[in-house]
Amino acid sequence: MPKYVGPHKVLQAYPETSNYTLELPSELVKRRIHPEFHVGLLRLHQPNDDALFPNRALVDAYDFGAPDDAEWIVDELDSHWWNGKNLEFQVCWNAGETTWEPLEACKELAALDRYLTLMGVKHWWQLPRKVAARAAQC
Repeated sequence: MPKYVGPHKVLQAYPETSNYTLELPSELVKRRIHPEFHVGLLRLHQPNDDALFPNRALVDAYDFGAPDDAEWIVDELDSHWWNGKNLEFQVCWNAGETTWEPLEACKELAALDRYLTLMGVKHWWQLPRKVAARAAQC
């Protein structure tokens, strides 16, 4: 997977948290890449010098190696958080990626049953209304 892609326009800076919101292309938005990044994940764009590197082949920066129609399998649910009345779960996928998904997308998962058991409740509405760290990883 490419480590750095871009350049992308900075839409907003948050100096108090060292985060930046970027204007991402539709290919990244479709892949549910969140537009806000910590400064440690960003690099200043330095364009290639065509005189020093003529005919350099451009690679498809948005080809992450998995086809768009690939089916991913849920490994487990790691956390949850309540956004008002809406419940979301942190889902760890078999491909190693972690995303936050709404309750509606998780209702039929065996992983939800395992998560509820681990949390000591029988129903999703009994889950504590804690604040989860949304940046946690598998």
